[in-house]
Amino acid sequence: MARTFGEHLVDDALPTQYKGRGVFTKGKLHETLVEMAKAHPELYAEAVTKLKRVGDEVATLEGISVGLEDIAPDERRNALLTPFVTAFHKAPAAGREKILLDAQNSMLAYTKTHPSTMGEMIRSGGRGNAPQLMKMVASPVLARDEKDKIVPWIIPRSYSEGLKPSDAWVAGNEARINAIKSNISVVEPGDLAKILVNNMSDKIVTAVDCGTHNGIAMNSTDPHIIDRYLAHAAGGFTPGTLVTPEVARRLSKADSVIVRSPMTCEAAHGICQKCQGLDATGHPHVIGINVGMRAAQAMAEPLTQFSLNAKHGGRIDTGKDHEKRPEGIKGVRQLLEIPQSFLYKATLAEHDGEVSKIEKAPQGGHYVWLGDSRHYVSPDLNVTAHLGQKVTAGDVLSNGVPKPDEIVKYKGLGTGRKYLVDTMYNVYKDAGADMDKRHLEILARSVLNHVYITDPGEGTHGFMKGDIVNFNRLTAALGKDAHSTLLNAAVGETLAKNVLHYTPGTRITQAIRDDLTRRGISSVDVAELPPQIEPIMRAASRTPLLNSDWMQRLAHRYLKESLMSGAHRGDVSDIHGTSPVPGYAHGLEFGQGPSGTY
Repeated sequence: MARTFGEHLVDDALPTQYKGRGVFTKGKLHETLVEMAKAHPELYAEAVTKLKRVGDEVATLEGISVGLEDIAPDERRNALLTPFVTAFHKAPAAGREKILLDAQNSMLAYTKTHPSTMGEMIRSGGRGNAPQLMKMVASPVLARDEKDKIVPWIIPRSYSEGLKPSDAWVAGNEARINAIKSNISVVEPGDLAKILVNNMSDKIVTAVDCGTHNGIAMNSTDPHIIDRYLAHAAGGFTPGTLVTPEVARRLSKADSVIVRSPMTCEAAHGICQKCQGLDATGHPHVIGINVGMRAAQAMAEPLTQFSLNAKHGGRIDTGKDHEKRPEGIKGVRQLLEIPQSFLYKATLAEHDGEVSKIEKAPQGGHYVWLGDSRHYVSPDLNVTAHLGQKVTAGDVLSNGVPKPDEIVKYKGLGTGRKYLVDTMYNVYKDAGADMDKRHLEILARSVLNHVYITDPGEGTHGFMKGDIVNFNRLTAALGKDAHSTLLNAAVGETLAKNVLHYTPGTRITQAIRDDLTRRGISSVDVAELPPQIEPIMRAASRTPLLNSDWMQRLAHRYLKESLMSGAHRGDVSDIHGTSPVPGYAHGLEFGQGPSGTY
């Protein structure tokens, strides 16, 4: 096969063992350079310099020109769109939204193969995105109103052709809204960045190994298992084995593996090296590295671009009901701040039971009955439960987005953490950012780390009714009077020690038992006379206020509230802890860990 001139230029800048890999997109080049940095750091520095020089020369001497032919519609566009236009005008009002979504997806697929210079730029990952080009060369198809609802109107022409007055009127409202979003685009990302930093700034690498045998279950084909350590034996490899690309390849036949995770680390303070895994250069994180701050910065950096992309109206709907969810910076904000008016909020079962009846609600939507209690599903969502289905508290009864604090309330901190990681990862990925899941695992551990004591029970745990307790303190208390029992006999009991992502204090249900059985776990530790608790999830802007260290709270906001509550409770501050705030305030050294100073 003939090679392009660009392939020769890139190959000349790469070491011998990395030549001949074909056409490089931005993503493929990034993956290659990361691989090189880990395996051959001495070659990486030279290769990056050469590649930058090639890029500078091409950009300066060659450049890219765009002509009118690049934005001229062709017959293929017309042939694809015309059937949708005809169907839209014939369809009843209730069926028009689906036609609009299908038409938009068709135009997006066409645009991704558009034979133009701008099409090549997008496919390479160099500049722009497909939704922007779609509106120029194909059609925007649809527009949204100020409430982010689809306007029942089809736009058959592209911006390069020029819109009819009626189409321009419909699209104009969305354009004005996006212009406003663009003007305030830096404000919201900056606010979210501060919230992330204030929640995660005390997550420091404090030890080599916390000694846990626990971890999280991940698909063996998930690239995010690389650079982690196995928590359980898998594929012939022993626990503690570093998952390299070669190890991952040999694990690919297994359904899942249990790997160490920052979310399940059992270090008394901070996170250990083994649970955090290797850094971007393929080395263990040095004792004292603030991985929480790094994770916050990594999550905050794409937010500005998410916000800027909003002015292009880049959100593309799949048309699949089960995928209705907010995206981009709006999705990140909603998952972290859990507002009362939660967009596309799924209906969850409030207790265990069996679906006894499903009926239409007079105001629109449906009622799903569990025994004698009814659960409301709004008109813009579909019921996914069926008659006779047995559910446990927190199971979804409709499509949409489960509210994170409701998942935590009904299913516990561990399931809530896993849900937050998976959902946030999808939001970032849908917006074009493939976030390292370990960053999100640190976030989940940081914002979901407290429980409310509703009844201290008869045990010697030292809690009082109404206490809000740090999760590490609860874990230590439950572990004192724990005993091991077979998994089948543990249903209804309270976990005393971590098992996978399930946390101490979680009530073991049939669903949890079945999940653990699939993972090969036959026994668990349960608590004797455990206190009754309610796991807590607050808005991320309020979570730092749950910290028992009054000086750490002053690095956030609501200073008057923090000072007054600290004085009322007699709070103290650990000036040698993992938070940098007390150390900065007193001008003292930072904490002394078992393997060094941090």
